[in-house]
Amino acid sequence: MARALWEISKSAVIKNVKEIARYSGKKIIAVVKANAYGHGVNLIAPLLERLKELEFFAVSCAEEGVALRLLGIKKPILLLSGFLKEELELLKKYKLTPVVSTEGELKEVIRRKIPYHLNIDTGMGRLGLLRPPYGLLKIFPPQGVMTHFSQADLDPDYTRKQIVIFKNLIRPLRVKYIHLQNSAGLSYKVDYANLVRVGLSIYGEFLGTPPQGLNLTFPSRIRAKIVGVRRLPKGRCISYGCTYRLKKPSFVGVIALGYADGLKRCLSNRLKVLYKGRFYPLAGSITMDLTAVVFSDTKPSAGEWVEVVFEGQRFGDLARLCKTVPYEMMTSVGNRVKRSLI
Repeated sequence: MARALWEISKSAVIKNVKEIARYSGKKIIAVVKANAYGHGVNLIAPLLERLKELEFFAVSCAEEGVALRLLGIKKPILLLSGFLKEELELLKKYKLTPVVSTEGELKEVIRRKIPYHLNIDTGMGRLGLLRPPYGLLKIFPPQGVMTHFSQADLDPDYTRKQIVIFKNLIRPLRVKYIHLQNSAGLSYKVDYANLVRVGLSIYGEFLGTPPQGLNLTFPSRIRAKIVGVRRLPKGRCISYGCTYRLKKPSFVGVIALGYADGLKRCLSNRLKVLYKGRFYPLAGSITMDLTAVVFSDTKPSAGEWVEVVFEGQRFGDLARLCKTVPYEMMTSVGNRVKRSLI
């Protein structure tokens, strides 16, 4: 009954986790925040739970961590964005491991003896302590320490500086886990860390060019049904604002996918979709629920599918058209697009 489908290959997702572990030589923190980057955490987390390469799941907040536990997830869960005071009882009840970024948070977890990871800000400028409070850490040491790269895909010198700063700051500490590489950070060798903290690469995408030897598989296909087809005359305007006029009499199909479903308006008159092995352009402004496609002399039928995202046209390709990042494209896909594992 679905009007739009997001199909995700189980084997491709599993292959990516194993490939990242092989390439990095480290175990994995699988980042499944924001509904597993839009893919459906209810599908992705149980799929990854059984993999020996996986050491932790990571989400943003306590609410997401609790949701994982209610799915039956047993692996350790990191809360990358820390916690609010009113969430402290949830951390204990659901065995959630917060990432601590302030001395105030640190004092709270020390007082309650809640296992935690310490976040050191080496250049991201978002969350984290500028320097470990070594005295406090002796009272109740962290289970792990982390930092976050701000531009691993853009500035190798800045990233290498972060790697060195972090190594020097954590030298006095004795912890079980050290992690700093995100997906783009896989391009850098960090011999003193023992985990990689990755999200985007699990889902087959990479900012920039993946390092040689890292072979990722794109797992996703998003399809939408054609809900109407008409033959319209030359010169006819298509959609709001009349941003597209037909150059000749053409069959115009309307697909059940709009900006409420994640097909962003910045793709209007720019993106092409795949129908029976051929590309056809979107025409006119993308609307909330529907988008027009010009099929020219080809006459499709209502109820047939077009492909919007697939191996040859990834989220990263859509992101470049909109001058944004694949993360935004993934997490924008709405709930009307039915997710399934295949």
